[in-house]
Amino acid sequence: MKVYLIVSREYDQNTYCCFDPISLEGVIIDPGANCEGIVSFLNSEKIMVKAILLTHGHYDHITSARRIADFTKADIFAHSLEKDLLADPALNLSEAMGGEKMALRAEKPLNDGDIFRFGDCSLRVIHTPGHTPGGICFYSEIDKILFTGDTLFWESIGRTDLPLGDGVTLTRSIHNKLLPLPGDVTVYPGHGRPTDIKHELMIHSRIR
Repeated sequence: MKVYLIVSREYDQNTYCCFDPISLEGVIIDPGANCEGIVSFLNSEKIMVKAILLTHGHYDHITSARRIADFTKADIFAHSLEKDLLADPALNLSEAMGGEKMALRAEKPLNDGDIFRFGDCSLRVIHTPGHTPGGICFYSEIDKILFTGDTLFWESIGRTDLPLGDGVTLTRSIHNKLLPLPGDVTVYPGHGRPTDIKHELMIHSRIR
């Protein structure tokens, strides 16, 4: 699996294009505000987008979702528990951020353990509630890659002071579902630099 990072400078948010280098089938994870950058990459590399995958429904991670879906004809996938947050501009923060009020609908629901395949690549859904009720991560066991959205960052964790956030639940998600993964798994977060599970296990062993 190849991973290409597209940063939205407006919120320093990370969008990822993951694709099979042979078939060129791929997915877009969390299409933020840099729609032009996403489209430019897809066109230049001739990526055939099979799905738009959302780690959660906050505005900075879904800004371009509908436009990218229309451009690629791919469906939007999100956890089934994220439905209300996606649809409500107050909950998804688009209302508070002063931009376009967004009410988004995911065509396809995802749940814990679901596997999405594209080309010879696959990503498994790990439900990690806390930042939002339907927050999820996408894990490739073969490629040892984990996309964590706003659940886990380099030496930090996601905010829980936003609507529907829950700090106890987020900490439990990280300790029970992410930190037990192999130490050499590379973590690609929704903001900031990559890290790995070994480093985060050392840092977060004191966060409970």
